[in-house]
Amino acid sequence: MTPGLVRRLAGMLYEAILLFAVAFFAGFAFHFASRGAPPEGLLRLAYQLLLVAVFAAYFLWCWLRGGQTLAMKAWRVRVVDITPRKALVRFLLALVLVPTGISILWALFDRDRQFLHDRLAGTRLVLVA
Repeated sequence: MTPGLVRRLAGMLYEAILLFAVAFFAGFAFHFASRGAPPEGLLRLAYQLLLVAVFAAYFLWCWLRGGQTLAMKAWRVRVVDITPRKALVRFLLALVLVPTGISILWALFDRDRQFLHDRLAGTRLVLVA
């Protein structure tokens, strides 16, 4: 593994910790708004859609305003070649390919060590000096 890939994987781990906090506060707001009703049936689906929407807002806002989330800034990684359409495609692909491990496994064999969701979205991750 190259040092750049290790930095990007460490950034992903840090991002997961940050997303836990974001999900916690979104869940708290949802619990308050639903008056403490247990999330089952359509309420559960609404909760899941809320989390996806909040995560999408976080990532798209960060990527489009400078190419970096907080975790990416900490690990000095930036997404480049990003547009609003590419950012949305990157997010949706990462939503499926990162938790399954496919995107990470791809990076081990990719010639530029890029994640699969970046390849498919037409974006690239670069290291910031």
